[in-house]
Amino acid sequence: MTTSTHHEQQIQKLSELIADLHCGMLTTVDQNNHLHSCPMYRSGDINSQRAIWFFTSAHTQKAEDIKRNHQVNVSFTSPDQERYISVSGTAELIQDRNQMQQQWQPEIQTWLPKGLEEPDLVLIKVNINKIDYWDSPSTIHPQTSQF
Repeated sequence: MTTSTHHEQQIQKLSELIADLHCGMLTTVDQNNHLHSCPMYRSGDINSQRAIWFFTSAHTQKAEDIKRNHQVNVSFTSPDQERYISVSGTAELIQDRNQMQQQWQPEIQTWLPKGLEEPDLVLIKVNINKIDYWDSPSTIHPQTSQF
């Protein structure tokens, strides 16, 4: 099996694990090197670039944190299904309007009422480096995929 094929299978597995989990906790590193987490609504599916996307305002704490330190983590949980996913990676802020149109979902309007016309709108692109997941009640050790 080639590395490329293996990575594609790992991304497919992650896509399946989070298919019905739209909200995750995004953890950034703040100006004091403390971890800071906040709930985020995932936008779209994981693409061939191995990225998870979120919308935010350019002037939020998470955006400021990402400007200083690109290391992030996103966790998704489904306790009733005993499924836990941790995604580590690097984040970047994207201001490309075409990419925003591709990633936009109506559910996001709950947090960003003006939609794509929201002032200072940016995308957070989380480039996936590592995935750990637990998906059964008897799993003590995670399944790990590293890129």
